[in-house]
Amino acid sequence: MPTLRQFVIDILHSMEESGGHALSVDTDARGILHMWMLASRQSHGERKKAPADHPDADPGGGFSRETAPRLGASREMTLSEMLQEYAVQAREEEQEEREIPFFRPGGRTTQEKWEQFALLLPQWGPLRELGSLRKTAVMGTGNRCAEIAFVSDAPNYYDEQAGRPLAGVAGQKFDGILKAMGLNRELVYLTYGVKFRPQIPHQTTNNRPPSDVEISLSRPVLETEMRLVKPKVIVALGVIAARCLLNGDGLPLDALRGRVHNFLEIPVVVSHHPSYLLRTSDLGERRRFWEDMLLALETARMPVTHRQKGYFLPGNTGRR
Repeated sequence: MPTLRQFVIDILHSMEESGGHALSVDTDARGILHMWMLASRQSHGERKKAPADHPDADPGGGFSRETAPRLGASREMTLSEMLQEYAVQAREEEQEEREIPFFRPGGRTTQEKWEQFALLLPQWGPLRELGSLRKTAVMGTGNRCAEIAFVSDAPNYYDEQAGRPLAGVAGQKFDGILKAMGLNRELVYLTYGVKFRPQIPHQTTNNRPPSDVEISLSRPVLETEMRLVKPKVIVALGVIAARCLLNGDGLPLDALRGRVHNFLEIPVVVSHHPSYLLRTSDLGERRRFWEDMLLALETARMPVTHRQKGYFLPGNTGRR
């Protein structure tokens, strides 16, 4: 069944084919026509919608009449102007669809899929054509059948040089965290939401976080990777890693912690990046980080010892 928007477009085309050249529209009609166009330009998380049973709700989706732009007095608007607006909208929607393509490495067996993954990623067009990422892909490491997968944001200088995730001092801190959890790098899977180091003009050792576009275009790669690993839980190391996994959720880190989220039906626990622990001496924050790691172990149904539960006691009154 066609949408109201498509129904209006069809009528306009029919009128144009019948020799019509213009249509008189009032302020409200022009507002509705324009709000459909503007709604298509809004990200899904930013669209303003009235409740379905609200008298000002837009049947075509997007803005309500209350939030639609007021464009002045009535005037005659040509059919070609209206159709041109819809053509622009259609091109933008088509471009938006192309911006998040499928990442299909191929392969029949799991081993072949991993091999094709490693071959395709460094030359995958949608990321390479951005021109904002460096050329060296830093692949995930560890157990490809791990029960826990850790996802960080993007490689830095040391990771790119070493060709593996978390190769610097933050990596040393990460190793200590794993040891306290009764794990090591061979037992977990560690990867990045964005596999290439974000580029900066005249770049040496300096780094920058990945942009929203780089995160969006990298998400199909991360989805393919997690479908191959199939962990019981994913730990997002930092708020940017959380955005990589949770569809660009703009919530601050504290709003994401202490509960279990979802990525491809895989539970996700959000916590700080290990580098944060190198910068803070706040015992309360360190305790909260450890509680996040215990939540990850419990979510994966992995054993937690009394000693692990007793870290930071006395004074720990439970999860916050």
